[in-house]
Amino acid sequence: MRGEARDEATNMVGAKPMLLWYVWIRLVDGAWHRLDEISKQLRLPGNAIEWAAKFLCDKGMAERGFEENEIRLSRGNARFEDAVRALSSSTKSSK
Repeated sequence: MRGEARDEATNMVGAKPMLLWYVWIRLVDGAWHRLDEISKQLRLPGNAIEWAAKFLCDKGMAERGFEENEIRLSRGNARFEDAVRALSSSTKSSK
């Protein structure tokens, strides 16, 4: 890979994209999931799961339930790759 494509691939690797992937993959069945249960399953802190859930909701990939700690996959056309690209571009702009 050269230039910009290589830089983009490098930025897509890291802790935050992996966290998003782990949370997103739990949601693909379309059922409602409790954030504390996802936290227990992944053995990750609740605040990390909360961040990932908020990010996925903000990008249209997931939706919150009636209860604050519930989430499920959104039925929209948002793609995981687009959310990760948005994450990497926001990381670039904050540097």
